[in-house]
Amino acid sequence: MIKVAERFARAALQAWRELSLDAKVVSAVGVANWLLLFGNHTTVAATRDVPLWQLFPFGADTVFLIACGVLPIAYAMRDHMSRSAFTSRQRAVHVAAIIAAFVVVPTLASIVLRETGKPYTYIHDGALMVEWAARKLLLGQNPYVADYLDTPLYYWPMVNNPALYHLTYFPFLFLVTTPFVWLFDKVGLFWDQRYLYLPAYLATLAIVPLLARRVDNRLALVTLVALNPQLFPFVVEGRNDFFVLVFLFAGIALLQRERRTLGSFAIAVAAAAKLHAVFIMPFVAVWLVATRRPRTMRQAWDVLWPPLWPATLFLAITFLPFLLNDFAAFYDDVVRYNAGGAAWTYPISGMGFSALLLALGVIEFRQADFPFAAIEIAVATPIALWWMWRLW
Repeated sequence: MIKVAERFARAALQAWRELSLDAKVVSAVGVANWLLLFGNHTTVAATRDVPLWQLFPFGADTVFLIACGVLPIAYAMRDHMSRSAFTSRQRAVHVAAIIAAFVVVPTLASIVLRETGKPYTYIHDGALMVEWAARKLLLGQNPYVADYLDTPLYYWPMVNNPALYHLTYFPFLFLVTTPFVWLFDKVGLFWDQRYLYLPAYLATLAIVPLLARRVDNRLALVTLVALNPQLFPFVVEGRNDFFVLVFLFAGIALLQRERRTLGSFAIAVAAAAKLHAVFIMPFVAVWLVATRRPRTMRQAWDVLWPPLWPATLFLAITFLPFLLNDFAAFYDDVVRYNAGGAAWTYPISGMGFSALLLALGVIEFRQADFPFAAIEIAVATPIALWWMWRLW
């Protein structure tokens, strides 16, 4: 029995070694996510988070779980048995089927469940907030000044949700949503923010191959991004990460191809949507100057300004109306709410440094203020300067 097990293990190891890189990545990531589906990959439902498979009715849930498990294993088997006969087109179609099973189908199921149920169920509160921020704007209200007590967000399954009082996102998210909300409300259709976020996810995956240096690494890279266990469940519940990533990746791809103005503009769009993307802008500026090697400040300005002025104009048009209308409200919602110091701050969550300090008892409770800024500046500044020096 032991010898049989040993032979099987050796044969399996040899078969694994013979797999192509993309087959190894697709099968490993796919099977790992399939195992996580049984408990760890969850989405918000009516009153609590549920595993993704519970989005489907009896019978369909089993089909969903089987498909998510079989498809990655089948990819490895096709690669092992067919070798070169398993063409690039067939591989891409197979990966697309895996992505559809894990992400697209659950997202569509969530949209249907929300549209046929309560408007505050099967949706992340961030997406719900952006939808209603657009409606507040259509009513002539500043979304950063208004509260959301009169919206379905009030019934979203979280006790004392601070999002009722703070719009934490930058303006572009609700500005780009506003015409869609207006049109759908006008014709009596139900608008779901994932109508924007799901195409953004798919567009991101279409851009990812353009970032790979080697052609034979493209499918592996797409799989790592598409089935990142920390990201793809966000698409299902309606978080906006891929809406930001699509512009970041597009900007990087354009800059790689010396499309400096369009690349800078795309990254500015990402920065106009979410605070996190702002921090890449200084690195873009350094790269724009460093790649032209100017000898004087005048030359540096001549290199920097032409590709950046459209991005600068776009950011000014996006931000200035809200900054001029009520700077204090904007700063309180976007900065103080997230960083601490507001009357009602964002609760600590996730697996970061703050969660570790909370678990150790250094921070007393989830919404307690803590001087994270000092730690972040002390750690991030030398790292940022080092990378800028590398870019230069």
